[in-house]
Amino acid sequence: METAHFLRTCGLCQRRLQPGRDIYMYRGDTAFCSLECREQQMKQDERKEKYSGMASKKEDHRHHASAQTAAASEGETLAAA
Repeated sequence: METAHFLRTCGLCQRRLQPGRDIYMYRGDTAFCSLECREQQMKQDERKEKYSGMASKKEDHRHHASAQTAAASEGETLAAA
């Protein structure tokens, strides 16, 4: 029986996963050789998600501000939100 591709190496350090040893899973299809590797990947993902969430909020704020500026230059009345 052949091992599934994602169960062959650690998703973080790329070490070969040994048959008969514990494998730590994360997000369904990522295997890790240790709790430490899995936890490190989880922290990296949290930072990425936090950063991408902050970046999209900044973009939304810029879009909102430019829309207000455009409306003001056209002589429209603006109400504070």
